[in-house]
Parts: sequence; C-alpha cells; structure tokens
Amino acid sequence: MSRRESRRPRNKRVAANALPVVRVTLPWHVLSDITTVHTLHHAFMSFRSPLPFPSIALRVRSSLLTVALLVPFAAGCAPNTDSGKPRVVSVSKQINEFIYAIGAEDVLVGRDLTSIYPPQIKQVPSVGYHRALSAEGIISTKPTLLITDGNVGPEPVLEQVRKVGIPVVTLAPGGTVDSAQALLTKLGQQFHRERAADSVLASWRSGMDSLWRDTVKWSTPKRPRVMIIHFGQMINNYLALKRGGPADAMLHWAGAENAIDSVGGMARLSPELIARAAPDVIIATDVGFDRYGSVEKFKTLPGVALTPAAESNRIYRVDEQEIMYFGPRTPAVVRKFAGWFHPTETAATSKPVAPH
Repeated sequence: MSRRESRRPRNKRVAANALPVVRVTLPWHVLSDITTVHTLHHAFMSFRSPLPFPSIALRVRSSLLTVALLVPFAAGCAPNTDSGKPRVVSVSKQINEFIYAIGAEDVLVGRDLTSIYPPQIKQVPSVGYHRALSAEGIISTKPTLLITDGNVGPEPVLEQVRKVGIPVVTLAPGGTVDSAQALLTKLGQQFHRERAADSVLASWRSGMDSLWRDTVKWSTPKRPRVMIIHFGQMINNYLALKRGGPADAMLHWAGAENAIDSVGGMARLSPELIARAAPDVIIATDVGFDRYGSVEKFKTLPGVALTPAAESNRIYRVDEQEIMYFGPRTPAVVRKFAGWFHPTETAATSKPVAPH
C-alpha cells in the first residue's frame, strides 16, 4: 500500500444524525447589515427540513469573516416570530435614543434598565442593568437580535443568548460627535429609516454649528471648575467623571473645566477628592441626586458641604443620558451648562434645582 493510500480514512461513514451544512458566500458589507442578520435568522427559524436531521447549520464565509449559526429545531430552544418583523433587544442608552430619534422604535421588544429617554421607552420591558443581564430576561422577549455597544455583561449571559440562536451585534458607541453621527446614520440604514436619519442629522449639525459660534463668549480667562458626580449602580457608590469623555468635552464647550485633573473613566468619590478638587459648580446625575432629593440634602454627601459650589448653592441635577454620550440633544445640553456657568453671558433661563 502506498503512503498516500495509507493516509486515506478507512470505512468513512456519515452518521445518521450528522449535521447538514449549507454554505453561503456573502460579502462582509452584507453580513454587517442588521436586517440581513435578522432575515437569515428568520429564514432558518421558519425552515422545516424534510430530512431526519435535528439541526441545520449555516456557515457564511467571506474573506474577512466566518460565521457559524446553529439553529436548533427543538421547540422552545430558540425564539421565533410569525410576522417576520425584527424583534430587537437593545441594551445601550445611546443606541436606544437614536432608534427613537429616527422613528424605528417599533422594532424594540426590550431595553436595559438605564435606557429611560425618551420617556415613552419606559413602556418597553426592561431586561435588567446592562452590566448585570440575565439570559432568561432577554430570551423571554423572544428577540431576533440583541444589540449592544460593548459595555455589557456578564459574558456568559451573551454566550447563552448566542447558543439559543439569537444573534448578538455590537455597534461601537460614538466617542466623538462625528462618530456618533456616523452611528446614527448606520442605524438609519440598518432599519431602513435613512430619510428620517438624514433629517435628524441635519438638525443636529445645525445646532452644533450654532454652538461653535457662541463658545467664544463663554471662553472667559477664569473658567469655573466643575465636578460631575455620578452614582454607579453596579458598585452602589458615588463617582466623579474624569477628563477625556463626552461630558468633559461638553464642559469645555460651555466654558468650564473639569475639576478632576486625571484622565479616563471615573474616580471613586471621597471627601479628600472633593476637598482637593474644590469645585465651583457641582453637577449630579439623576440617580445619585434623587437619592437625596434636594440641593440642601445633597450637601450632606460627605465632603460636599465645604466646597465653593455648596457655599454658593451651585449644585445642579442632570439626566445621565444627557452627558454620557453625544447625541441630537448635545447642543441644547451645552447651552444649559453655559447658562449655569456664565449666567451673565447667556440668555439661558436654567436655574439650580430648588431646595425641597
């Protein structure tokens, strides 16, 4: 027997329950389309094989990506939809706000706990905090797609969701105004709301152009030092936003500077940190502020009472979703900040939260 013949497998048989494979070659730009992913998923969920196989696999190959989607046929193992319409669970505040902005909210069947804007999104069932999700909560909504911005967990939950045949798509959040606008454009394309997205973008860009013209009058030689205090629901503690993120950029555009000198992420709040920062203004996000309920009560947070901000009652409440990412509301948020920081240079009418 030749060496080549010895390498050939002997008595190679196909098991009766072997997994049939359908290979489809698609370019990457098609695979990146959310609607296409949904359509492929729905097509295979609706398919009934005449063969005695329990499962069917779809392998999609391109020069950049190989995807393997296993769709079990067993009843109840994977969600299904009779209408053929996408059923989306989105666990990103920014993406959810954008979906509503372009009028595509009818695809949403689930959201994360922190997605509370616009107010009507609260009518959509919550699947939990985006960093502490449960597979059961997601699967119970019978979605055909789970969208995240990458800030999501725990990873084993995502694996469980994938195993029952629900595609998980991660869309990078817009860390700059330009990239945030590109994200909105992409969502418009994916959900076939291009014209609506173009309209939102036109208004957003106009607002930013107007904002740039007004930033000159807010650029005073002595910029107020501002501390943004955020309540971390995952760790159940107060944090201060550092420099380098969207909120920091908004402070700068409004003619202020971040009282926290370090860059990147958030710092755990302490009386020592607050005293060292000595902020002229404090902005507290909604969840953290509402735990106290008023400016006077918020001053009892250890370290706050001795700050210049507390002495002058310059403590303000802001919705978390206004500052954690860039969006169509960004121009209005920056103008609100400017009204707080430079009341004599702007006609903004926003005032500190009245003590209760």
